[in-house]
Amino acid sequence: MPVPPFHPRGLTQQGELFERILERVHLDLPEAVGLAVTVHDKRLDEDEMTVLAARGRGGEIVAAQLAGLGGPVIDAFVHQVPVLSLDLWADERWPELTLGAMEARAADYGDVWRQVRGSVAVPGVWKADGTVVLSCVLDRPATASTVTTLIGYEQLVCSAMVSAGAEDGTAIADMLAVLQSRGAIEQAKGAIMGRLGCDADAAWATLRRASHESNVKLRSLAVALVEHISGSPAEQPAAGSPIVPDDQARHAAGLLWAVLTHESKPVEPAS
Repeated sequence: MPVPPFHPRGLTQQGELFERILERVHLDLPEAVGLAVTVHDKRLDEDEMTVLAARGRGGEIVAAQLAGLGGPVIDAFVHQVPVLSLDLWADERWPELTLGAMEARAADYGDVWRQVRGSVAVPGVWKADGTVVLSCVLDRPATASTVTTLIGYEQLVCSAMVSAGAEDGTAIADMLAVLQSRGAIEQAKGAIMGRLGCDADAAWATLRRASHESNVKLRSLAVALVEHISGSPAEQPAAGSPIVPDDQARHAAGLLWAVLTHESKPVEPAS
């Protein structure tokens, strides 16, 4: 697959969504020096690749790769597989992508470039002619766990691309709400998994069913459940408004936990 030209571009209406996604990824990968979402969408940009969002110095490193130095983002796009590097500046696959080359391009960030070690790029396809690559650079060698973390967010990024491309304001707002509450939802899922000895999919199905049957938003139920179990505040979003469960959510959380403490089997996820 030939590599399209690169064109830096910013999204305005949908920019917050992608920034929030990268913010959440950074919480799971605090060792990341830079993160970026790069997209090739013929409908939006003809034959160009675009950095839709970046955190840290991720945008500059992707721009260098797409400007002709090569690198994991391009390989992930071309080969459609995750690409991992233990030492980005010394990787023989991309001999032109070196510390010296980055310092020549952006000398002001020399201290940052000297921190860079590993890198991972994970591709995803959200429609026939659209490819997105979620990438990170780290201050330590990349590992299989890094790849797994990015793969876990790749579907979210692709879903965000669908919503952004359709300019679906409601879907974007819903995704932002889920991102804001992701920490509490993961805590609630963990509590259910620990109680019932089930996997993450079954815990998620249990939480969703309880949300539907009680007519309580899932994020509010998750926060209320964590606070009911622990007796202390649940994790709140790093950005955005706090999630404060109302009396209905707290009542639903109490009923759910009462059921779980007597149940021997979780709800099976839908096939």
